[in-house]
Amino acid sequence: MTPTTSTVTPNRFRALVPWVVAVVAVVAVFLWDVEFGVAAAFLAMAALLFRHHMWLAICTAAWGFVFLAVLTIPGPYDSPAGPAAVPVLGFYAACFLGAWYLGRRLAAARSRSEKSTPTAETVESTPTADTFVMPAVTTRPAAGRTGLESERAELRWPAESRLRVFVLFLLLLAVIGAALKFRGDVPPLFADNPDAAREAVRLRSNLITGLFSEFWGIGLAVSLLRALTGKAEGRWAYVVFVVIFAFGAALGASKNSVLLGIVPPLVAALSVRRSATISPKNRLRVSLVVLVIGAVAVGAAVFLGGQRTLAGTGQFEDQFRAQYGASPLYASVGSLDLSLSSSVETFGRLWEVREQHPPTWGRYTITFTGSVGERLFGPADLYAITAGLSKPFYMNTATFVAIPLLDYGPIGAVVFLGLLGLSVGVIDRRLASAWSPAHHLTRAFVIYFATFGVYELYPVVQPFWLALAPGLVALYLLSKPMRWIPEWMKR
Repeated sequence: MTPTTSTVTPNRFRALVPWVVAVVAVVAVFLWDVEFGVAAAFLAMAALLFRHHMWLAICTAAWGFVFLAVLTIPGPYDSPAGPAAVPVLGFYAACFLGAWYLGRRLAAARSRSEKSTPTAETVESTPTADTFVMPAVTTRPAAGRTGLESERAELRWPAESRLRVFVLFLLLLAVIGAALKFRGDVPPLFADNPDAAREAVRLRSNLITGLFSEFWGIGLAVSLLRALTGKAEGRWAYVVFVVIFAFGAALGASKNSVLLGIVPPLVAALSVRRSATISPKNRLRVSLVVLVIGAVAVGAAVFLGGQRTLAGTGQFEDQFRAQYGASPLYASVGSLDLSLSSSVETFGRLWEVREQHPPTWGRYTITFTGSVGERLFGPADLYAITAGLSKPFYMNTATFVAIPLLDYGPIGAVVFLGLLGLSVGVIDRRLASAWSPAHHLTRAFVIYFATFGVYELYPVVQPFWLALAPGLVALYLLSKPMRWIPEWMKR
């Protein structure tokens, strides 16, 4: 039955009401204070986008909360450069997020054009135990699913024995990496001064030891996603793997190393459809478990960050203790403030002296190449610049705008972030309905790195993805038919 004009028009009007209210509220805040208006605009847009573009909305909200932290929470690292940079960063972040949205729309349009029937839903049949091939494709009506649910897919894990061999191999590589990295010394996690121990480890590390140590995070991500979305049979074995890999990832006293292995699988677990055999009550329990794990991980990272700062030595640590005392609660608040606002503060100082740094046309974009890149293309040390700007506190990160700004200038940074956002949007939408855990982990890592832009452009600074990419390719190939695999690994 075709809806009449009288029913369509009120529905369209009701859909516009939240946008009208948001625009009026944001404009009112802008007239009161421009910087707060920018923060309000990002938070309002996040609320409007959340229903149909959840991860884009979460990234948008992250920027809004970062701007609020800069404007409202006092800290020992604050200066006028931080609030002054909020409108500038708001513009660059809006370019990236807008391109992300456009990339999703373009990918969705292409997906619709590739389908023979727009109301059909791709369903993959369950593979057999001894021939775990890519599931055959059939179609059936979408059963009323709309919005985010219609683009979610059910994961198809490799055969259990094959997956466990893969996880054990990742554990072996991670242990080798730890032995090469620490060389018999006390890991920074157990050192009296974790920051000093981390610096000593960094100075003697190289690309190879760095890549091997990243297998802790990859193993953690695969094990956690399997524990959350796989069959109940054998789940506790992967819970044990999660604990082991999390402990290994934490040895370097880097909260980001742990979050890299925890947050992406949580993103993937929340993005996939629950099996039809799982009851609604158990589906709710799984979602609650995912949210609790995420909250505990973030809370632990914030708490440990505060304790690490309290245990450190230096002028910044002295000022931190003077402002927050020895209270774990106040130290955690201070750690959260630093995590949210320090990168914006450092970018503000970099923006003030941007004319002193002529464009290097891509040199900072290949920072992850390390000493190899220095020999081929000359030195380029972003952290040396940011450490100099943040003395005596030595805050290294300056948001994901810093590198394109140094490489391509203010206008080139807009083009760079626009193209980056388009790429993220296409990957986000195209991989959302994939059947393979490797595809969903790839998408989740891309979303994580995009949201991590509030700190820095992580993939071009750290070579983590050089170890991640082969690991995800191997995980994907495990689900493909391969004649050389013995029969016992096909079950």
